[in-house]
Amino acid sequence: MTAEAKTILITGSTDGVGRGVAERLAKPGTTILVHGRDRPRGESLVEAIHRLQGTATFYSADDGMRRSRADAQAYDAAARRQLRALSLDLTGLPQAAG
Repeated sequence: MTAEAKTILITGSTDGVGRGVAERLAKPGTTILVHGRDRPRGESLVEAIHRLQGTATFYSADDGMRRSRADAQAYDAAARRQLRALSLDLTGLPQAAG
């Protein structure tokens, strides 16, 4: 990776391989979008990334899950709006959810 700023969304990054990838990529100039179902683990990872001088934000994968189809669709639409509002130019999208 070069020294230019990077923004990386890592699905399933609250545990296991996804968390390891997030920690490995965390450094100054890198923004990690932490994504997973476990809010306490996600927030813990965000704190760990901040200690590594990286930038991170947690996005819950569970807020719209296990509910009605309409709830899931509303969650999906809200997540898309939120990501668009960030005007991100994603550098990477490792998918570790599973």
